[in-house]
Amino acid sequence: MRWCLLFFTLTIAVFTGECASHSPLVIDGYPVANFAMTVNASEDGGFFKRVFQNPGTLGEWLKDRGSILFSIEKGKRQHSFSGFKEKKVERSFPFVKSAYGQSELITTQINTLSFCPLAVNDAETASLPVLLLELNCFNAGPQEDFEIKITPDSLARNAQAFKASGYSGIMASDFQLSSDAETVWKNGALSIKLSLKAKEHRRVRVMLAFYDDEWNAANRFRSVSEITDFGYRQWSALKASTELFSHAIPQIGDRELDHYLRWYMVPGISLTRYTKNGEVLTMGYAELNQRDSYWTSWLHLVLFKDLEKKMIEESIEQQQSSGKIPTTIFPLIERNDDIDINAFFVLRAVRYYQLYHNRKQLLSWWPSLKKAMDWLIARDTDGNGLPVQVSFWGDWKDVKGVEGRKYAPFSCLIYLAALKQMEVLAGECNDAESGNRYRLAYQKGFYFMNKPVAEGGLWNGHYYNQIWKNGEVNDKLLQDQAIGILFNVVPEKRALEIIASLNSISMTSYGIAETYPYYPASFGYAPGTYHNGGVWPWLSFMDCWARIRAGREKEAIDLVKKVAHADLVASGDWSPNEYINSSTGENMGYQLQGWNAGLFGLVYFGLLHRNMIP
Repeated sequence: MRWCLLFFTLTIAVFTGECASHSPLVIDGYPVANFAMTVNASEDGGFFKRVFQNPGTLGEWLKDRGSILFSIEKGKRQHSFSGFKEKKVERSFPFVKSAYGQSELITTQINTLSFCPLAVNDAETASLPVLLLELNCFNAGPQEDFEIKITPDSLARNAQAFKASGYSGIMASDFQLSSDAETVWKNGALSIKLSLKAKEHRRVRVMLAFYDDEWNAANRFRSVSEITDFGYRQWSALKASTELFSHAIPQIGDRELDHYLRWYMVPGISLTRYTKNGEVLTMGYAELNQRDSYWTSWLHLVLFKDLEKKMIEESIEQQQSSGKIPTTIFPLIERNDDIDINAFFVLRAVRYYQLYHNRKQLLSWWPSLKKAMDWLIARDTDGNGLPVQVSFWGDWKDVKGVEGRKYAPFSCLIYLAALKQMEVLAGECNDAESGNRYRLAYQKGFYFMNKPVAEGGLWNGHYYNQIWKNGEVNDKLLQDQAIGILFNVVPEKRALEIIASLNSISMTSYGIAETYPYYPASFGYAPGTYHNGGVWPWLSFMDCWARIRAGREKEAIDLVKKVAHADLVASGDWSPNEYINSSTGENMGYQLQGWNAGLFGLVYFGLLHRNMIP
């Protein structure tokens, strides 16, 4: 992946009420999200300690809009929502539902529901930049007067009070924070004064809306005021569509795995960008990279099929005359040496056809698919049947420590997978000539791949090795070769040998180390980190999916849970991180990594609908 990493600032000092608190806000996950917004709601009942906005500007990452904290005030005393003595918090993307009672200040009980709108195969709803919060209050005691205080930090700097028909709050040109109850803006806090009679129920709605000239919503709304107005008018419909989206998320009946899946879907949603100009991308870092996007977009394939089709066709439009699919698009980055980019593009189009069976569409894509495959075949510059890596950019393991590689198991196996599927597609397109060419290329590559190391091949008797340009054989065990098992281009007996080797050699307390034994620190990364043996959730889920296809379902599910527990639970950050230090268990790299959403593919196609995609 990339040599430079962005680390979130996970703590911020806050000022609440009459006393300053310099205790850090611990950010423990983002269970509320759509394409436009990503929001923390905490396990301790507090909300919203961090809000991110997805900007419509290509090349940018999520924009930190700070915190918006909620508290109860009565007289001159106040406490946050986490300060209720009784709390029941259910964080289950895309909703957070909480019940609060036993306050030191009030007898009123408050139930909350927060969400960002989503809808199946409805990109406009899923990209609506609003956060919706319902507070349902019930006063079981005598009449009670109190305030709900909303304290934004960075949003407060240029805010001014406003009042519209049916709601009021604060605003600037690019946001509105409002409520359908009467509000007062004073001393950096938005107050909602409530007076509840005995046994009275009262529902209060709060909305945060953003506006971005470059975001897709700008095609439908001219201002943030129009977005806010739409949100209040369509609140019930937006809630209903989000409920239907939630019901569409697959479940296998294993509560732990089903729970983890929802958390790992979040970055796939959060890192989907939909611009005013109509560009759609799932962000690997801030661009559409085929290798990242392939795993991220399993959920788009099912839940946003039109967007997945759009991303395939965008990639076709950006294809070079040589057949090369650019390293990334939106924005364009081209390294001209990544082998797996073309292979993942091919496999992405293949799975779309396998699921939706639109032959007319396939025929329109076929010339581009052939050009992409033929570019890969041309990388067999030594005539051995496998693509030769020229630089360290050859596949996902793009670090300078592997610059000397000639053949890497991952790129070679994904190449064979693409060839195998292209032969099938050639039959669907009545292109016998191309089908025969791909069949022969596959046979040649498969033969060389499986030759013993002593005879120049990659197989060492237990797993595939790396071959360096100088002829050196590197026998470190790489987890990424499980990709060949997933795509059924590894003989069954050898697949089981690879799995057994990973279990006996590379297993750590936190999952499989992607490289083992570790390289020395001179490799460029400390042992147990990044491409020197880190535990990568996306790679682990791919490996586990491969194990399911090899008949090792229980083992696979146990490994998913082991990695997810280390990544989400043991760390306490409840965020799908880029990788885990396999020696210490520390989460490292990007806190939200899109391709970890590949767990959706494992559950949906690996466990629930096993024969839907061959």
